[in-house]
Amino acid sequence: MMAIVAFSACERSKDAPSIDPRDAFVGDYAFSSTGNIDLYAGAVKVISIPMDQVGELSIVPGDKDDAVWVIASRDSALAYVKDNQLIMEPTTDKATFRELVMEMSFTYSNGTLKDSLLSLSSDVEITASYREHTLFGTGTVDIVATKKK
Repeated sequence: MMAIVAFSACERSKDAPSIDPRDAFVGDYAFSSTGNIDLYAGAVKVISIPMDQVGELSIVPGDKDDAVWVIASRDSALAYVKDNQLIMEPTTDKATFRELVMEMSFTYSNGTLKDSLLSLSSDVEITASYREHTLFGTGTVDIVATKKK
């Protein structure tokens, strides 16, 4: 009798739908970011660039079992979900503001999803050129995104 009960329990667990941890993350979000990036010419601080922004982003499933794409405006980044953590791949972006040409590298902390609030931060490193000058910069940007219902 015990063997039949044990066998039946095993059969039911095979048929039970698996829970995809990405499902909690997938959806549309409103986000805000805060922080500054300070640019230096040698040891002299030249400018502080505010990274305060509001906008929208979407998270959609990726091709692999634990992968998702984070899509905001014209940018997208590959990330992975483990439990309630969003683990984003580092990204690089190039931008031009008048005569300032920048290459920015973003390294993200693990994002945490609690209820409908996703929080993470990004360490930013910049190499920039302005006319004949080369500038270097660093900063941290904090991002808070609220999942839309």
